[in-house]
Amino acid sequence: MIGLYVHIPFCLRRCHYCDFVIAGAGSPAKREAFFTAFEKEAARASDLLQGVSFDTVYVGGGTPSVLSLEETSKLFDLLKKYFRWEAQAEVTYEANPGDADEEKAKAYRGLGVNRISLGAQSFNDPTLKRLNRTHDAAAIFSSYGIFRKAGFDNVSLDLMLALPGETLKEAERSVAQAVGLGPEHVSLYELTVEPSTVFGRRRREGTLGLPAEDAQAEMLSCARDRLKTGGFRHYELLSHAKPGFESRHNGIYWANEEYLGLGPGAFSHLKGKRFRYASSYAKYLDKANRNDWVPEEEETLEGERKEVESLLLALRLTEGASMERFRP
Repeated sequence: MIGLYVHIPFCLRRCHYCDFVIAGAGSPAKREAFFTAFEKEAARASDLLQGVSFDTVYVGGGTPSVLSLEETSKLFDLLKKYFRWEAQAEVTYEANPGDADEEKAKAYRGLGVNRISLGAQSFNDPTLKRLNRTHDAAAIFSSYGIFRKAGFDNVSLDLMLALPGETLKEAERSVAQAVGLGPEHVSLYELTVEPSTVFGRRRREGTLGLPAEDAQAEMLSCARDRLKTGGFRHYELLSHAKPGFESRHNGIYWANEEYLGLGPGAFSHLKGKRFRYASSYAKYLDKANRNDWVPEEEETLEGERKEVESLLLALRLTEGASMERFRP
């Protein structure tokens, strides 16, 4: 299998835990500059991957749902101009609660999106404010209903646990509300504090206020139990799905198979190499303007190194690693 990942670098504002490559909300001129660079990168990648048909497509970010209808249509026009994917491909589009109205949701369906990843993160309004999210819990319920009404039968929710100021009761309530909505998939993340983020600074200052380690462990255990009783199978370290709704795109990563990444900061794994062209939005535009497609970062994944990495990735899965695959 081979996947296609597209990174949209725009967000209304940066969350306090986020260290992804983003460039703010983006003025019309800024977004147009992105699409100009993106088409150059896509054309270059298309030349390298002639005849390839992708099994999965994942549009992430950033926040893809901040794009206008016209911009979203333009994005898919470019993807369809330069690439092909299988008729039964899994096509995922990330959305933040509150961004997508009924018109956008219907447009996503019309463009071929068949899976929505909704960035809920928490159902507790004070927690969402501490994360610097742009939505509240009511927006999660509203957006979920909009996507269901538009005909989406494969919706994934992102949830975070062990957040600053969060109590066990609040965490349990968030998971219960997520299960109650009835999504097909839930990605359950424990907070990772990156040094370059607002939360990273607060941790250095001693003002972050994370739950104690034993409380964090209890939150995670209770969350997994609640998802299990709700009909979800814990199939990967962070992932829970109803039968048949496991993330096929993420499965490509965990199997250490090939994928093409487009957009600023996106990594690719192709022909024994893992690489990215640019680690920031500014570098991405500059390299595209100069038609400089020499990777900024690159490593070779062959032989024993690839086997070890494949084994470690396989151990993320509940089913574990096949000994037949790794037998000398």
